[in-house]
Amino acid sequence: MLEPTWPERARTALAGSLTAEVAVRDADGIPILQRVPMIDDGSGAVVVVISNLSPVTLRAWQDARAATLVDGRVMLQGWLRAVPGLQQHDLTERFVDHHPDHRDRIESIDFSWFRVEPDRVRWTDDDGSERWLSPEDLANAEPDPLSGLEADLIEDVSERLQDDLVLMVRALSGRWRCSDATLIGMDRYGLVVDVVEPGRRGRGRVPFSERIDAAGEVHAAIAAARSAAKSSPSARA
Repeated sequence: MLEPTWPERARTALAGSLTAEVAVRDADGIPILQRVPMIDDGSGAVVVVISNLSPVTLRAWQDARAATLVDGRVMLQGWLRAVPGLQQHDLTERFVDHHPDHRDRIESIDFSWFRVEPDRVRWTDDDGSERWLSPEDLANAEPDPLSGLEADLIEDVSERLQDDLVLMVRALSGRWRCSDATLIGMDRYGLVVDVVEPGRRGRGRVPFSERIDAAGEVHAAIAAARSAAKSSPSARA
């Protein structure tokens, strides 16, 4: 059953985050930590804008080694590298789209732009399990097209599938003893469901027949999954 890969989960978290915690070392080797505004530059790289008066900026010019934590789950260990002026210009509107109240600082010479260049990446999943990823893994992954839309979609889809979700869980995920199901999330590979069975309760998935690549495809994918469930042998039993 297809589900998001670890790099896809990490890339989705980066694309949906507005702030990052950046840590550098002071002259004595003691960590300095600061929360700063960030964007994913569209290629999977993290770009941050920091005041020139910040001790993080002052130390970054002297020792570029840094760790950056995004969404509490993606840690990037590597370096802070200055973003060239022309690239800053190209990224300004993207930054303002994500941080509309920050235009003055973004365009000010009193703030410095840095790109996080990771040497390695650690992803921490919802259950606390960790996976180490390479920068190439992260760069080659794509953010989920449903990221940021889940809340509205879940409410809408839950109403549409109210009478069919249990059948879909039984027929398409193999949880034949499912007695109740609640939609709790979705991604490009399928629906994430809280499944109730005799004596246990846990997370399950209702897969789509194929990966979707745009938010506009989600309703057709759900309709196809419901149709497949209704035509399955379990539905006719």
